[in-house]
Amino acid sequence: MPVKREIRSVLFFLMLALGMPALAAVQAATVTRPAELRSTPFGDGKTLKTLATGARLDVLKRVGGWYRVKTAEGAEGWVRMWLVRFASAPGTGTRVAVLGSGRSGSTYTTATTGVRGLSEEELQNAKPNPAAVAALEQFAVAPDDARRFARQAPLKADPSLKEAP
Repeated sequence: MPVKREIRSVLFFLMLALGMPALAAVQAATVTRPAELRSTPFGDGKTLKTLATGARLDVLKRVGGWYRVKTAEGAEGWVRMWLVRFASAPGTGTRVAVLGSGRSGSTYTTATTGVRGLSEEELQNAKPNPAAVAALEQFAVAPDDARRFARQAPLKADPSLKEAP
């Protein structure tokens, strides 16, 4: 009888393994605002096309803050997850999507994605980039200009904040 038991166990695990893709099946969604469909899950990935607000998608996979999607026209690519709204709550309906979108509550609004942008390895290997800092400094505002803008708004100073040197 141990052989029968082993065969049953093997068959059970084989059926389980073959059924696993159904657990990661596609999830219907729409785009909440115009979104770029990119070739890779990175901000500098090639833009394949721009998706219109309300465009229907099938979400295939999640990587960080990106969803791999397939459009109604059949184009596949990556969209930032905060631009995607699921047709039903993730993990419900006839097809289960095990995507862990970071959505919660009855409205299924995004609370947080937990994506920081850099992995631990990338942070450990990070190098200073003085050219990038110099490029950002062009956006700095002179203190007098900031005060003038605040008076026009009219904005009030927050006493808990200190002025930068």
